[in-house]
Amino acid sequence: MNKRVTMVKRMAAVGLCVLTLTGCTQEENRESETAAQALSESAVTADQTEAETVSAQTGTERLGSGQILYETDQGPLDGDQENLLLSYMDRYYEALARLEVPDFDSLFSDSVQARASESGAALQAGIREMQEADYSLVSYRYELVCRDITEEEDGTVSIFATENSVQNFAQNPETDAERYGSYHRFVLEEDDGQWYISQHRLVDTLYMILPRDSWEDDVSEAYIEAVPEYLNLMEEQLQERIEERGENVELPDTDHPYDSEGALAYAEVYVHERNAEWDDYTGRGGNCQNYVSQCLLAGGIPMDLSGEQVWKWYSDVVSNDRSASGRSSSWTGVDSFVAYAEQNSGYGLSAVTDAPYYSGQPGDLIQMGTEDNWRHTVMIGSLVENEEGETIDYLVYSNTGDLKNYPASLYGYPEYMLTRIAGWND
Repeated sequence: MNKRVTMVKRMAAVGLCVLTLTGCTQEENRESETAAQALSESAVTADQTEAETVSAQTGTERLGSGQILYETDQGPLDGDQENLLLSYMDRYYEALARLEVPDFDSLFSDSVQARASESGAALQAGIREMQEADYSLVSYRYELVCRDITEEEDGTVSIFATENSVQNFAQNPETDAERYGSYHRFVLEEDDGQWYISQHRLVDTLYMILPRDSWEDDVSEAYIEAVPEYLNLMEEQLQERIEERGENVELPDTDHPYDSEGALAYAEVYVHERNAEWDDYTGRGGNCQNYVSQCLLAGGIPMDLSGEQVWKWYSDVVSNDRSASGRSSSWTGVDSFVAYAEQNSGYGLSAVTDAPYYSGQPGDLIQMGTEDNWRHTVMIGSLVENEEGETIDYLVYSNTGDLKNYPASLYGYPEYMLTRIAGWND
C-alpha cells in the first residue's frame, strides 16, 4: 500500500467527507454572481491571527487568501464566526497547496468530524499527487458566499454557502484554474464563549457513486472505508491511460470540418453564465451535456433530425423523433450523446469515441464516470504537456460544476473516455 493510501486509511473515522462535487448529477441552482462580487465592499478577509497560525503550521508564508461575501438579505456573521470559516478554508488550501493533510483539531468541537474533514482533504491531495503534472499550488484565492444563515433553537448556526476560487498550479502557474459554485454546509456551535465547527458537509464524486446498499446506518463509515480502494482504482485507471500514450487515431474524412475555435469561443463565454436562449438543467440532473451540445453547435455541427439517432433542441419537451420540436435525450444526456456519437452515420456529427486518451485536441470531449454509466462531459480547452512535449493532461471547460482551465484529472472520476470530433457530413 502506498504512502498516500496509508495516510488516508490512518485517518478513517466516522464523519462526512469534505470535497467538491463536479459531476453533472449534483442538485444545485445556477449562481448568478460573477467575479465582480469579489470586489464587494462587504467582503471580510482573514485576520492576521489566522495567517500567523497557518504560517506556523507550514513553516512558510501563506500562498493565498480568501474572503466572505453575503447575499443582500443575509448576515453578517459575527467576527469570531467569520474568522472560524476563513480559518477552515485557509488551512484547507494551504495544506492542499503542499499536497498535505490540514490540521483541523482546534476548529472542530467533534474530533471525529475533524478527522473526516481531514480525510476529505487527504483524498483530494492524493488525487493531485498521483498525476504526472505538478498540481501543488503556487497561489490561490477564494470567496465564500453565504446564501442562507439560520440560527437554530439549540443555539447552533447553520450556514449554506457557495465557494468561487482561482487556483494556480505549479505545472502551469500563469493559468488561472477557475471554479464556481462549490457547495458548503457548515454548522457552528458555541462552547464557553468560543465558536467551533460541529459539522461541515460537501458531497464529492465518490459519495455519489457509492452503492446505496453499502451505506447501512452510516454513509460516512462506508465512504471512509471506500477511500483507499477508490484511490487505488483511480491510480490503476491512470496507469492504463498512460500506457496508451503515443497511440493515435485517424479521424474520418468529412464534408465539413469542425470549427473548434468557434466551439471554444462559445465555451469560454458560457462556462459560468448561461445562454438565455436555452433551458438550464443545472438543478435537474446537470447542465454539462446541454452546455457541450451548445458548444458543438457553435462549432458548426448541425442539429440532426435524420436517421435512427437524432440530436436536437427546440424546447424542453423530451422528443426523440425526427420532428423539429422538443429535445432529444442525446442533447442533454451524457450516455445518450455517446450513443449518438458512436452510431451516427450519414448526415450530422462525425466523431470517434473511445479514442486513445492522450490523442485529444482543443474542442474534443471527455466523458467521465464508468463505462456503463458516463455521468459527466467536458470540453478540452488546452493541453498540459511535459518537457518532452507529450500530453499528460487537459485543461477543460465545464458546466455543473462551472470550471474553466481546470485539470481534467482532478475531477475524481474513476474512468475517462476521449471523444474526438471530426466534423459533419451532408
